[in-house]
Amino acid sequence: MAERPQSDILEAKFVRVRNRRENGLIEFDFAIGAPEIFVELLMPTAAFEEFCAVNRVTDVTGQPLEQDDFDARLARVLAGEAR
Repeated sequence: MAERPQSDILEAKFVRVRNRRENGLIEFDFAIGAPEIFVELLMPTAAFEEFCAVNRVTDVTGQPLEQDDFDARLARVLAGEAR
């Protein structure tokens, strides 16, 4: 895989909606640079929509993950890329 400049990596932001609760909260994953390494977040619908707009995210909901979070981190550590 060709390396992208760091500025391009930091501009790539992703969300994956995991659940829309009946009480209006949205459970989602947020990633910067690589959609397979993410943090889990929970926000009310209006805040989520604003968050997505401000961050200009790419919605990857429904797209399969190539690796789960642990496997992706382990692969980077073994390749000497982890910090």
